[in-house]
Amino acid sequence: MRLFAGAIACAIILSAGLADAEELIVSQKNRTFDPKLLKAKLGDTVLFLNDDRYAHNLYSETPGFEFNIRKQMPGESDSITLDKVGEIEVRCAIHPRMRLKIDVREAGASEDEEE
Repeated sequence: MRLFAGAIACAIILSAGLADAEELIVSQKNRTFDPKLLKAKLGDTVLFLNDDRYAHNLYSETPGFEFNIRKQMPGESDSITLDKVGEIEVRCAIHPRMRLKIDVREAGASEDEEE
């Protein structure tokens, strides 16, 4: 019973941090990301909006943060949820000069804290 109560307490504490999660929007327009640097918290969702007239193919090969959204047509959107702390580099397979850096920190971490 104590183990069960401890597990419930842990789940409540973890979900409380995610309750402050936000949806952050990254626009793709003129073959660039806006913003180019995104500061985010653990649990946040990043919504990638294709506001461009070109298709894009967003992906990350950052170890531990790999994803591939595949072809995203103009007007489409896709999202990812940030479930680890660290720095993520996002690229476009169609437009190799497009680069986005996402800095994911623990909720409540100050900007000067070193990981």
